[in-house]
Amino acid sequence: MSYTFIDTQKEFDELAARLAKHKYIAIDTESNSLYAYKEKFCLMQLTSDHINAVVDTLAVDIKSILPVFADPAVEKIFHSADSDIRVFKAAMGCTFVNIFDVMVAAKYLGIIKCGLDNMVKEFFGLSMNKKFQKADWGHRPLTKEMLDYASSDTVHLKKLRDLLAADLEKKGRLQDAMGQFAQICKIEPSPMRFDESGFLTLKSARQLNGRGLAVLRELYLAREVAAIKRNAPPFKIISEDLMLRLSVAPREGLHNLSIFKGVSGYVLANHGAWIREALQRGLKSPEYHVPRREISREKRAYFEVVKNRFKNLKMWRKEIAVRRNMLPEAIMGNDVLERIALSQPKTLEDLHEVRGLGAEKVSLYGLELIEFVKKHHLPK
Repeated sequence: MSYTFIDTQKEFDELAARLAKHKYIAIDTESNSLYAYKEKFCLMQLTSDHINAVVDTLAVDIKSILPVFADPAVEKIFHSADSDIRVFKAAMGCTFVNIFDVMVAAKYLGIIKCGLDNMVKEFFGLSMNKKFQKADWGHRPLTKEMLDYASSDTVHLKKLRDLLAADLEKKGRLQDAMGQFAQICKIEPSPMRFDESGFLTLKSARQLNGRGLAVLRELYLAREVAAIKRNAPPFKIISEDLMLRLSVAPREGLHNLSIFKGVSGYVLANHGAWIREALQRGLKSPEYHVPRREISREKRAYFEVVKNRFKNLKMWRKEIAVRRNMLPEAIMGNDVLERIALSQPKTLEDLHEVRGLGAEKVSLYGLELIEFVKKHHLPK
């Protein structure tokens, strides 16, 4: 299917006005999270009847289409809507109403390989180009090959939507899926915050001694500064593995950085100076010891019971998924199960207060959940 590349405001506003009169829009987005410190919304793909457009969102203001996103008369079709909606909401304040997520629909039907390329291959016998999955969409100008790739992401969504919706309707699961779509519309992006204690979450960090942790902390903080200066994701500055190796042997690092795996000529030339400075600060600063939090026996017992209840809820979810031939995450996400385990709902009204559960799932699973929670009662 041919497409139009739009990079002027006039063209985009005209397109938005046309799409406002359509019954559906298939939507996809491209960002540059692999190439920038702070992700930018770089490209938007829009497909509808006789329309297939790739929009340069770095060149145009897309606010004229936001009323369409909020219009219940226009269905918005996505594959993995939660990620795209987060991109839109992080870039600007907007509301989504009436979406259809073909990936979520596939999970409700028990389709294990529910990636877009897998489903296009399975349903239509077509192979999708995956060459530019990790491309730098913030780079300009975009090549024709990149635009060709981007334009293909939305052309199959309407056909997939119709096939999956028909199967959901046949199996009596369409309303359940629609309820999940409504929950996805409420998703909000997580604010970007740097956690100065984040180094403690790195793999094997807590196996380091106090000196090693002090060095790792300095490297972690310095890497963030370097990432901001170069407008690059921290992992593209130096890897976590390299920081950990240097923290084990910081004096060797000061003496000869090049002996460490991961220290290329590029790393030495561009980052060698601040790495050495961070190693010196880590060796001179006081040893770092992870603060110990005293947890009472009662709290420890409480968390253990909640942990076991969550584990049992996952087993319950698995049984339901097998019975209904659905993927477990289509029944309920882990975040929702955790809230149920913590809140210990006793009535259907209590379940309605569980964020992310939704009325449809309360209707489908509420009585079973209440009965389950009663069997795993936790005294307050």
